[in-house]
Amino acid sequence: ESLIDNLILFSQTAKGELSLKLGPVDISRVAVEIINMSKAKATDKKVNLKANIQPDLPLVQADEEKISWVILQLLDNAIKFTPQGGDVILTLAQETRTMLNISVMDTGIGIPKERLNEAFESFHQLDGSSTRQFGGTGLGLSLVRNILEAHGSPIDVKSEEGKGSVFLFPLLVVDSTREK
Repeated sequence: ESLIDNLILFSQTAKGELSLKLGPVDISRVAVEIINMSKAKATDKKVNLKANIQPDLPLVQADEEKISWVILQLLDNAIKFTPQGGDVILTLAQETRTMLNISVMDTGIGIPKERLNEAFESFHQLDGSSTRQFGGTGLGLSLVRNILEAHGSPIDVKSEEGKGSVFLFPLLVVDSTREK
């Protein structure tokens, strides 16, 4: 993802113009594609990238392009903030008949409790020092939240400083019993 793409996406979401092209999405296939796209970055950083995808997952209601971007962004961040030898795990699991959960867990630097809310602010990075160790625009998580909110999916973060973070969000399962 380029900075330009991020800025265009951000300007749309900031003005409330984020339009979703909702449809049935094979989230398992999307997840495998994103894991494959992220492998090189993980290998370069010597981070163990794993996928834990429950078999035979149903289709979900989503904008495939934007939900792909969200998962890629979360994986990208997890890899970026995980020291070498650490783990990043993408998990997809059906929680209920109507809900599927997607989570990205890492054993990275974590986020201090008092700063969890700041993680989703625009142009904000928790490593805000002038000698910032981690690159990026600080737009990623703000966009992630905006896109997920447009899908009606809240994002939940659990993090412990020095131990890592888990970003989790639900997606609605496409009702397979409904007449097509």
